Amino acid sequence: MRIWPLLSILWFTVALVGCERGAPAPKANEHDHTKHQHEHAAAKVPADAEKSDEPAGPTIETGSFLLAVTPTQPGYTIGKTGEVEIALEGRGDWHVNQEYPIRVDLKAAPGVALKKNELVKDDAKEFGEDKVRFLAALEPSAAGDHEVTCDVSFAMCTEENCILEKRTVTMQLKVE
Repeated sequence: MRIWPLLSILWFTVALVGCERGAPAPKANEHDHTKHQHEHAAAKVPADAEKSDEPAGPTIETGSFLLAVTPTQPGYTIGKTGEVEIALEGRGDWHVNQEYPIRVDLKAAPGVALKKNELVKDDAKEFGEDKVRFLAALEPSAAGDHEVTCDVSFAMCTEENCILEKRTVTMQLKVE
């Protein structure tokens, strides 16, 4: 039982000696950067990781997928129904997760009426691991350039993992 008081005194003495008032702080581990180069994570952000709340334009292409919204016809006319295509394709070893509830939320500028504001798996014209394709019906009521925005929620997978995505693509619809 006598050893515990001795160990306590020894520990207290070591602590006091190591904490001298006014002593310089211990130096951080110095590292000579001239001997080699570092590749910082911030400088190597893959395209897949870059996301923005702003619409990306009519296409987004990464190492795992291509997402595009395109016109299905050369021009659109006031009062006539037309369509735009929303297509998602896997890239490389990546494929569309068919179990994930894929969804497209559509918005159009004033002057364009959408038949549906939301498209789901059952609305797809083509639905497979390699490609998913939707056709969104719309009817212009005013001439000019009108924006159509698609917020797409989906999942891309490889054998090892899956990534949930929510991306926004937009296109200009020319109406005559």
